[in-house]
Amino acid sequence: MTRCWLLLITAFAVALPSQGWPATFPDSTDGRAAVVRVEAAVDPVSLGPGLAAQLAARQALTPYQSELSRRLRIGSTGTGFFVNADGYLVTTAHVVLSGVRYRGLHFTRTEWESMASLLTVIRDIWVTVGEGEEQRSYLAEPVAIAEHLDLAVLRVVRPPDDDTSFRCLPLANSDAVAVGDPVRALGFADGTFQDSKGAVLSLIAGREVHERMNIVRRTDPATGQEIVTVSGTSPGPVMRLHHNAPVGHGNSGGPILDGAGRVIGVAYALISDQRAGGEADPELSGLNLAIASNVVRQFLAANGVKYAEREP
Repeated sequence: MTRCWLLLITAFAVALPSQGWPATFPDSTDGRAAVVRVEAAVDPVSLGPGLAAQLAARQALTPYQSELSRRLRIGSTGTGFFVNADGYLVTTAHVVLSGVRYRGLHFTRTEWESMASLLTVIRDIWVTVGEGEEQRSYLAEPVAIAEHLDLAVLRVVRPPDDDTSFRCLPLANSDAVAVGDPVRALGFADGTFQDSKGAVLSLIAGREVHERMNIVRRTDPATGQEIVTVSGTSPGPVMRLHHNAPVGHGNSGGPILDGAGRVIGVAYALISDQRAGGEADPELSGLNLAIASNVVRQFLAANGVKYAEREP
C-alpha cells in the first residue's frame, strides 16, 4: 500500500578545526571537527518599516504570516560541514534562505513568490567553528545556492592573520550505498551536538530533490513485522536517502556518514504523514531524508568548488 506524505524540514549544526581529515571516524570527536553551526539573520528593516510589530499585533496569523513572523524573530539556524581545508562548507539552501522550508505549508502562489523574495534579505551569515576555548565565529559569504536542490556552499571570511586549515569530510559515491548500510548523522539538534546512528532504509530515485514520494508499507516475511519505507514517484538517479538515524530541528545541512566516515548524504527533512485533523502518524516517526552525496558532488563541481573524496 502506498500513501503520499508531507515533508517537515529540519535544521542543525556545530564544529572544530584541525589539519586534514582522518581515515575513519571511530567516535563523534573526529567527525565533529568538520561540522559547524550556521546562523542566518534576516534584516527586518529591509522587509518594510513596522512589519514585525504589525504581525505581533494580529490576533490570528495565517501560515504565511506565522512563518514570516518566526523568521523575523529568530532568523535561521542549521548545520554545515567543511568540504575542503580552505573554509568552503556545504549546508542546505533553506538554512541560508529560509525558503525551501515552506514547501510543506499551504501557501498561495503569490505568497510563495513573496516569501522567496522577502527571505533572501539576509543581513549576516555566521559560522561557528570549534567548542570551548577553541570556539570561533566567522562571517560567511554565499558561493552558490541552489534552491531546487536545497543545497548551498559558503566560504568563511577569515581575518588576515588567520591561516587555519579546516578539517573536512570526504564525499563518497552515493551510487554505491545499499539498503541496510549503517549510517551516522552529525549535527546540532535543538542546539546540542548529536551523533546518532541508524541504517539506510531505502534509496529514492527521481528527477529532483523536492519531488513527492510515496510511503510503502510491507510485512517482513521472516519476522512478520511491518516495515515502512518511502519510494520515488518517477524513474531517475538516486537523489535522496531514507534513513532512521535520529535527527531533530537544527540538523538540516548536517552530514550523514557511512561506516568509514565518508559523507553519503546531507540531512534536509523529516517525514510527517499528516492525517485528518493535522496530527502526524506516530508510526512514521524516525523516517528521515538526506540529499544523496552524488547530488552534492555535482553541485560543487558545477560551481568550481574542490572537495575531498575517496571512492568506496
